[in-house]
Amino acid sequence: KQRPGYISTDPAGGSKITFPIDLPVGECYVVYIAILRSYTGMGTMTVEVRDYGKDKQKSAPPKRSTKKNVDGLWQSPISVWSDVQITEDHVAGCTGYCEVDITTDPQVDGRVGNKVKVLTISARKCSKTLH
Repeated sequence: KQRPGYISTDPAGGSKITFPIDLPVGECYVVYIAILRSYTGMGTMTVEVRDYGKDKQKSAPPKRSTKKNVDGLWQSPISVWSDVQITEDHVAGCTGYCEVDITTDPQVDGRVGNKVKVLTISARKCSKTLH
């Protein structure tokens, strides 16, 4: 049975995928990833959001870069999709064109497996007013 999403299981880590986000410029957006969380076999990843604003050609360095370490392992004896907020509501982490890099980490000592599964990348407008 095929299940949509990006999957990496390499124990060495270092697998990388990049997703572009192209939104109307000048707004503040919060970026999320939906991952599989499970009680066994899961690994960790580093997620980076680079905000280029209106610079789709990336002719200059990003206006902002936000990194977050994410772990797919949890204690509940169930496997479910879980949204993980990467950028914050009170800081403009994405203001137009952004790229989301997901890089898998090496397998954590003592874990059986290093599975990272990403279903979606999404964004919503910030709910707080920026100053």
